[in-house]
Amino acid sequence: MKKRDLRVFLLLLLFPVILRIPAHAATVPYFTYSVDKPSAARGELVKLQINAGQVPDTAAGFRMRVGYRAAALSFVRTETSSQIKSGTMVTNSVSNPICSVYVCNVDQGTAPQLSGNIISFVFQVRDGAPSGDTVINAHIDEVCNYAAKQLDVDIEENLTVSIEPPEEEPSDEAALSRLAPYNGELVPEFSPDVYQYRLSVDYTVESVEFYARAEEGGTVKINRKSLFKPGTDTPIVATVTSADKANQVQYVVLVSRAERPVAAAGLSSGPPRSGEKASGPEKTNSNQAKLSEKGTAEMPAREDDFSAAAEAENQAQPQTVQTAAQPYTNTGYGGRNIYMIGNQMPVYVNGMLTAALCLMLGIALSLYLKIKPRQ
Repeated sequence: MKKRDLRVFLLLLLFPVILRIPAHAATVPYFTYSVDKPSAARGELVKLQINAGQVPDTAAGFRMRVGYRAAALSFVRTETSSQIKSGTMVTNSVSNPICSVYVCNVDQGTAPQLSGNIISFVFQVRDGAPSGDTVINAHIDEVCNYAAKQLDVDIEENLTVSIEPPEEEPSDEAALSRLAPYNGELVPEFSPDVYQYRLSVDYTVESVEFYARAEEGGTVKINRKSLFKPGTDTPIVATVTSADKANQVQYVVLVSRAERPVAAAGLSSGPPRSGEKASGPEKTNSNQAKLSEKGTAEMPAREDDFSAAAEAENQAQPQTVQTAAQPYTNTGYGGRNIYMIGNQMPVYVNGMLTAALCLMLGIALSLYLKIKPRQ
């Protein structure tokens, strides 16, 4: 390849790089704008920040104008970096737009290099500011260097800050919007303005739970769910606290637990509970079971059933037995009853007679042997 062709090839290869170098240098701006937050609530501070770029011919003076929506924002102050010396910037904060003029200290011989965040305009969101976007306009012009040469710099931009909607104040209302038991029904029917109710449940119900909901973000707490013993009333209290914690009300439900029925309390055939002693008919039936042997009948559960039991026994015996002189004899021994059917005799009576007879035969035999003459 010839030298001439090689030079052309190298120029074509380096041409994009050559173009990028001046283009990149030209894009470095003198000034840019930003806000410290995209949105703000009422009462919060918002800063419009003026940022300077590092350029060879730094600005020695400029004019800054900031316009804003007075219904949404109020101007508070300006904040400057150490690069802006005291007395070098004057601000008219009464006007809108705000106007600030900067002229560097000429005693130094050169203009100080400006870079980064050099100035901040501080605003506060008004309490009555409308929700939505509000615009801050930033405009820098009349820029000159240290030699008082006017620079071709005129930068204007609109920046947006979103005003957040106000937070709802917590409610001071303390009330229930719903109160419903899982067992039974309230009397009267629930109403937020009624604070006392009654509720009746069966004696088998040992606890009652409620579904309760407070209005306006309030909270509700129910003091208990277990009930007192059958036949008593249990007050259950639902305490409602307002969302702002300032007020409280109480809803009281008097739960009436039914009394335990007599059959369930004392005449049940089941075994006694732990710690209880058998009494009444249960104890009597136990004693009767011990007396139930051959030729005896178990005592009925109630006195009313005596005649029915006797009639049933008569039907079960043969006809010859039923015609006996005394079909049944009811003999009382304290709290126990023995039933003798027909001419039959209890087994233990037969045993006693047999033992007595044997005893008499033994005595007679011993006397006979003693008086018999010896041969």
